[in-house]
Amino acid sequence: LVGSEMCIRDRIGIMIKKHIIAIGMAVVAITTSLYTLTGCQAHEGNEEQLENDLDSFATYYYNWQFPKAIKFCTASSEPWLKYAASNVHEADVELLRNKAEDATVEINDIDFGDDEVSAIADITVRNFLQMDSIGEEAHLVEEADFLLPMCMENGVWKVRMASLPQSGKKNHD
Repeated sequence: LVGSEMCIRDRIGIMIKKHIIAIGMAVVAITTSLYTLTGCQAHEGNEEQLENDLDSFATYYYNWQFPKAIKFCTASSEPWLKYAASNVHEADVELLRNKAEDATVEINDIDFGDDEVSAIADITVRNFLQMDSIGEEAHLVEEADFLLPMCMENGVWKVRMASLPQSGKKNHD
C-alpha cells in the first residue's frame, strides 16, 4: 500500500502542476487577445514620431489625400478613409482645385493615457473643406478643433478612427 499511496500522491501533484500551467497559459492567451482586439500593443512609443505622424495624417486627411493618410492609421481605420473617399463628388474635387491654400494643422495638446499605449490628440485645422451630408457639396471651414484618438500598433503611434473625425466648433466662411 505504501508504494501505491506514493503513486497516487505523485499523480495528484502532476495534475495540479498541469492545471497551474494551463491557467497560466489561459491568462497569457486572454491578455494577448485583448491587445489584438483593441488593435494596440503595450509598447511605449516615441513622442516625436507621434507628433510627426499625427501632423502627416491630419495634413493628408484634411486636404483629402486619403490614400496617403492610410499609412498613419491603424488597420481598423482604413474602412473609414475608404468611406470618406467614396463620398467625394466632382463638385468637391473642383472646390479643392480652386482653393487658394491647402489646409493647415496645428497640434495643440497630446493627452497620453495611463496605459502608455493610447493618447488623445487635440488639433486645430484651418482652411479645409468639410464634407456635408451625402449628396451635398463640401463647404469651406475657416477653423475647427478636433480630438483624434491615437494608439500603438506594431510599436508605432497611429491614428485610430472609430468614425470620421467630428469637430468641436466650426467657423464657416
